[in-house]
Amino acid sequence: MGSVHFEELEYHESVENTLRKTKSPFASSITIYEIYKQTLAIEGKTVADLRARTIVRDFHIIDVDAQISQTGAEISIRLRIPMADSLIMASAKRFNFPCVTDDPHFSEVKRIWI
Repeated sequence: MGSVHFEELEYHESVENTLRKTKSPFASSITIYEIYKQTLAIEGKTVADLRARTIVRDFHIIDVDAQISQTGAEISIRLRIPMADSLIMASAKRFNFPCVTDDPHFSEVKRIWI
């Protein structure tokens, strides 16, 4: 098992605190895709299945609809970021939900919406 850096610990504690304060945590269906894909490639199907089930169990899932798709395309063009990230941003924007992530593409959100 790899070492855990202090910054990573701080981040995970911050995420846990944010989720505890949120009465109804939400996640985009695209989040399941991203986590499942990354976990499948690195840790295998068993761990990927477990993580996907945990997200579905612990979060209300927001499906991508036409409005989120269009907003996501606009965000992707404007920020030059990948489709999955732009769809997650569009989901959060549509429902005015905070985004908790360690993805560097999301640093752009603060400059645009906050």
